[in-house]
Amino acid sequence: MDRFLTPMTVMRDTERNFKIGMALIALIAITLSPVTLRAADLSLGQLITENDRRYLELSVQSYQGADILEAVRRGIEAKVNITMQLVKESALDYVYSRVVYSKTVRRSLRWDYWNRSFVITEAGKKTQYHNENAMFSHLFKVSQSEIPDRALAPGETYLVRARAELKSVELYFPMNYIFKYIVGYWDFDTGWVYGPGVRAR
Repeated sequence: MDRFLTPMTVMRDTERNFKIGMALIALIAITLSPVTLRAADLSLGQLITENDRRYLELSVQSYQGADILEAVRRGIEAKVNITMQLVKESALDYVYSRVVYSKTVRRSLRWDYWNRSFVITEAGKKTQYHNENAMFSHLFKVSQSEIPDRALAPGETYLVRARAELKSVELYFPMNYIFKYIVGYWDFDTGWVYGPGVRAR
């Protein structure tokens, strides 16, 4: 009876074997991958005062540039979110519970095959780069982000904090593990990094 398999049975067996094979590949990729994920650092500069306005500059450092370049050139889109906040210090030291101002810069990076260039999109505006260093400088740096006084109560002191995240467009299991193993782990989240204090004028 077993010799006479229906087409449906053969299809189910083939599908099951394919899934088992892909799961084994994913398991091997996870086993061989680095134990600790590589991270990036966020550097907050000093406050800059110009014409009674205050600005903050920050940049992401120690990111995995080679892996990002390889992944983007393979067709994966990178999403970068850089969030800056003003937080009010509570009565307890090192506890900042109230956010009085928040701003997020959202950028995406992709590879343009036809023009052989990197394209960064921010707020609907696209900028093209042929130079890798110039592209990374734009992607991971925020220059002169204004800190508004209207969000601050007179005489109160606040702290600046920022966070940077890079995420690739997610692939389905098990390809997400396989692809990350091939190109390296390059997504990151810096967590909150605290910068200088701000006092309302």
